[in-house]
Amino acid sequence: EDMAHRYLVLGKYTAQGLAGALQEGFQSRHDNIANAVKSLGGKLIDYSFCAGEYDFTILTEWDDETKALVLQMVAGSHGSVSSQTIRLLTATEMDQSRAHIPNVKWSAPGK
Repeated sequence: EDMAHRYLVLGKYTAQGLAGALQEGFQSRHDNIANAVKSLGGKLIDYSFCAGEYDFTILTEWDDETKALVLQMVAGSHGSVSSQTIRLLTATEMDQSRAHIPNVKWSAPGK
């Protein structure tokens, strides 16, 4: 059974992007992302604006991981934002990975 995969985007506006958001309003940015995620078959879980190092966060869920990064590419290519995308993992996924530990052929330096 395929499970949906969550992605967290930590974003910063460029001067150009912030000018556009100030002109159009921040609700327009929210609506734009909501429509873009929906158009690709994803689910927007949260879009929040931030005070501090980042200007916004976007939390999405995708059945098709090949579509999860396309918005970052498109937005980045327009020069309006820079972002980091983090693939979030469930405890089940971590335990599935952990199950492979006995098969790893690796040792720490000096051991």
